Amino acid sequence: MNSIRNKFTVLNLFIIFLCTFIMGGIGFWFTAQSQEASSEEILQLTCKQEAGYLNQEFYSIQHSVEIFAEQASDRMPDLEEFQTDTEARRVYMREMEKLFADIARHTMGVGCYYLRIAPEMAEEISGDGGFFYTKTKRVDTFLKEPLTKILQFDPSDIEHVGWYYTPKNAGKPMWMEPYYNKNIDMDMISYVAPLYKQGRFVGVVGMDVDFSIIVNDISVVIPYKTSYTALVSRDGKIYYHPVYNPGSSMVDYSPELKELVDDMKYGEGKGRQRTYSYTHLNKKKELVFSPLQNNMMLLLSVEENELNAPQNRLLRTIMISALVIVAIAALINLLVSRRITKPLKQLTEAADQIAAGNLDVELPKPGNDEVGVLIRSFGITVNNLKDYISGIKTKAYSDPLTHVKNKNAYELEKERLQREMRMGIAKFGLLMLDVNYLKKINDTYGHDYGDTYLLGCSRMICKVFKHSPVYRIGGDEFLVLLENSDYDEVDALIAEFNREAEASLQENESWKQVSVAKGLGIYEPADITPDDVLRRADHAMYEDKKRMKITR
Repeated sequence: MNSIRNKFTVLNLFIIFLCTFIMGGIGFWFTAQSQEASSEEILQLTCKQEAGYLNQEFYSIQHSVEIFAEQASDRMPDLEEFQTDTEARRVYMREMEKLFADIARHTMGVGCYYLRIAPEMAEEISGDGGFFYTKTKRVDTFLKEPLTKILQFDPSDIEHVGWYYTPKNAGKPMWMEPYYNKNIDMDMISYVAPLYKQGRFVGVVGMDVDFSIIVNDISVVIPYKTSYTALVSRDGKIYYHPVYNPGSSMVDYSPELKELVDDMKYGEGKGRQRTYSYTHLNKKKELVFSPLQNNMMLLLSVEENELNAPQNRLLRTIMISALVIVAIAALINLLVSRRITKPLKQLTEAADQIAAGNLDVELPKPGNDEVGVLIRSFGITVNNLKDYISGIKTKAYSDPLTHVKNKNAYELEKERLQREMRMGIAKFGLLMLDVNYLKKINDTYGHDYGDTYLLGCSRMICKVFKHSPVYRIGGDEFLVLLENSDYDEVDALIAEFNREAEASLQENESWKQVSVAKGLGIYEPADITPDDVLRRADHAMYEDKKRMKITR
């Protein structure tokens, strides 16, 4: 023990032990921070993605109602003629009924749709008061229902005539809060718009969504075992919650959520992209929210223990690895203490860089002794960490079926486009593509062939627009971000895509015949956000879909 060699060995062992645990602790701290940030990001992206799916449905309904309301007002005869000419009224009502039915068939999530003329006018026009169609499930056919006798109910009776008096009193299109409709025995949310002709209120149009279907959609969003989703208003009033009672407030169950309610109430529906911590029933939980098109908020909550489970497992792994490293180092130091000084120093320097966040550090070349084993083990640990972090990012930003980028990736790309728009250097286009006949192929041949059909469409899109990123932003919707050469040659590329799609129609199997509706939106200086360009592309795609339906 008194020899210089033994003292040197003890000193080296002490230093190795100390450095290993210090660097392991720093490495754990860094990785735990990254893991925590990644876990919260996944939680936020999951909530944002599900909100995006619901918003697509709500926006589709809102867009359809506004289009029909405009057409219903424009095509309505002069009021005097409308009130006196029976044939003109009937022709108008048949035309509107056919138009609204066509719009409803192409709108996601519709449970009911209706046009209702004001009662004072309905009495004057011999009962031609409008029409009302409903279905209880998305797969069912719309059935015509008797019209509600509006004058039999008080205007404050939301459950019977709220759908009529609310937009009439507001004087503008609007989303209604979830309510129970006694006319058809259904909980629903409605988008309604008043009709005006010659400056006079003449009726309302609207579409309803079965609220239970929305609840079913979000209740299956379970990224973690202890997670759940909920729907609330901006001021924290509960519409749906798997535990709390509808009509109560989130703050009633946890005062710690007051900050969340304040952010929802005063954040203009956008809120801050952050995670809220609270305690309920002696369990610590984390919660995020995303705004919905109809002024509701989607909440996603998970227990903190489950959210932090990966980093706890990582801590145990690092501790075990550290003990193994120390044991191996002690054995090597006892056998060849002089030979390990130089490579051990190099390894220590590499570990410092890893602890600082540099996972691409170059490790010393391993030899055939125990130090070499240590270096290779360290390299495996670094590679596993890189693969682990890379895997998390890949799952978050890639579509699992087509392997193109997903909507989360596009949301990140929007931030860059927004910056370039603010700087005045933006130059891009958005091409919206909607795959036709996917439901028909799924219903006729099965979802496996539907997936094959989607993959074929995706491959053709990627083949033609090979220099541009492609995003799958919905079940049958793709988006291409056009910049640089593809932006300059977009007309030629679209023509090439049309030729490729036309050639595919020669295939015998339906799932090999590519049919895609397209809409192009080009950035203009007057645009405020990339969503302005996307809306034009979406509108152009919708027009192309109608054209394709006519020419098919």
